[in-house]
Amino acid sequence: MTGTSDAPARRADWFVVSFLTLLVFAVAHRHGLASPFIVNDDTRQQLFWMARWLDPALYPSDLLTRYAAAYVPAGIKALYFLAAKGLGMGPLVFSKWLTGGLLLVLALAFFGLGATLKGRVLGYACAAMAWLMPFFMKNISGGLSRGFAAPLLALFLLAWMRRSGLGMAVILLLQAVFIPYIAVLCAGCACLDAVFARIQGRPDAPFPVRPWHGLALLAAAGLVWSFKHALTTSGFGPLVGHAALAAGPEFSTAGRLSLYPLPNPFFDLVYWPFESLGLFLDIGLVAGIISLVVLLPVVIIGVKRAPWPALLAKCRPVGALLVGSLLLYILARVVALKLFVPDRYISYTINLVYALGLAVVLRYALADILKRPLSRVLLLLVAAALGAWRLTDVGLYDYRADAPLYAAVRELPKNALLAGNPELLDDVLSFGRRNVLASYELAHPWSVGYWEAYYPRLAHQVAAYYAKDAATVLEFAKAYHVTHMVVRDADFTGQAIAKGPLFAPLDARIRELAAKPGKFVLLDAAEFPYTSPEPGVRLVDLRPLVAAADAARRDAENHLSGN
Repeated sequence: MTGTSDAPARRADWFVVSFLTLLVFAVAHRHGLASPFIVNDDTRQQLFWMARWLDPALYPSDLLTRYAAAYVPAGIKALYFLAAKGLGMGPLVFSKWLTGGLLLVLALAFFGLGATLKGRVLGYACAAMAWLMPFFMKNISGGLSRGFAAPLLALFLLAWMRRSGLGMAVILLLQAVFIPYIAVLCAGCACLDAVFARIQGRPDAPFPVRPWHGLALLAAAGLVWSFKHALTTSGFGPLVGHAALAAGPEFSTAGRLSLYPLPNPFFDLVYWPFESLGLFLDIGLVAGIISLVVLLPVVIIGVKRAPWPALLAKCRPVGALLVGSLLLYILARVVALKLFVPDRYISYTINLVYALGLAVVLRYALADILKRPLSRVLLLLVAAALGAWRLTDVGLYDYRADAPLYAAVRELPKNALLAGNPELLDDVLSFGRRNVLASYELAHPWSVGYWEAYYPRLAHQVAAYYAKDAATVLEFAKAYHVTHMVVRDADFTGQAIAKGPLFAPLDARIRELAAKPGKFVLLDAAEFPYTSPEPGVRLVDLRPLVAAADAARRDAENHLSGN
């Protein structure tokens, strides 16, 4: 970082940003890199089935595996397929390294944005925002489709600011195969800007203005449409509408996700982004408020010093992206959820704008300090150190506690089908590598066709898990070909049932079942013998019990027919 502060970026600068970003990632996610059981929570719903590329006998075709495969965009599938076939890497392992790669792309795109606006030092300040704002790592973590949203959005904006129509077209196509709703957002914003450029008599926008740009738009639209169409034709779609949101308890605050009523826009536009800027999530409410109070005078100084006319002259693409995002966000709220969750269309844009704005004001608030090369180097190292601290384990969850259970499940036949508490089954599915009947993370009520098929099995599983008679459990096992039941003793305590072990409307059903006379039959070792992989957890083999019940039924039928 020596040399003139506003000079153009040099090749060495890109290497410095790359090295520091990978260092920040390695330190921040060291626990995840060291343990196979520390992962992003959503990897358990989207990536598990990809282990079939390493062992075709795993995860026989089932409702959950088919839906999870259909739910993942083609670009994500291609990357993980190449990792499995080319590198022999399992999906959960590859997801961790892909997270680091996506953070690197984001930091480099941010650096490019800052360098394009006002030279290399602003570029470094922008790159530091990728380390210092947990919002980005939280969404990148796991290497899922949403992890591509911020990096590809930032790259699209960078190509836009550099007036590269080719770059915008290529990135738009990448968005279409990795994160389709961001492709819709970027295509819409670029088209709006091009139209208004013509109306206002300004120089043409960089994209779409040429005939081949139209072909790129059509190709991106076709890719997005084919993804959505495939979900619908496979029987899993379409997305629910406003009426279903209002009527279904599963969409309420007590439901699977708090989707209805839609949150106040203040939270999407102001509260949650500022929560990520301050130390609210790191230390707590008081520390978060103090951090923003401390930052405020620095921001005021930076706002006064920054050369806004010169900067804003280059920021028309930022404004166009922000306006287009707001319009699409409003539309998505009006037709919720036909365009998916509305905040997806504004959260990445608004946080990107906040990141660029904060980088600008910090760069000019610290202008006197940044005049000295050594001070620039020290500030950059401090930013990297703070970033490694702020991003530590962001987006990661520790599932090591049930490692003995996963090991026991892996000893079962590969065509085994397990039932039990849906939340625990998420972990059994991913780490035990065996199919489950119905898990928590894969309970997606917004996909109409899928939910119609999924909810009955989820409700039936709940009824069997909290049953007071053996016949209910055995009939359930026979109906769905369930081979094993995972039983956690803590799920049957009065405290757990009163708190609500699942979500609406099933929590109410669980309380009804618990209120019936008798004891929970799955806790009766005489009726349901078990092995205990770990304290408080039972693994019940239902196969001999179902076979014995069938044999007894046949004997009774034969006896009756003989009489």
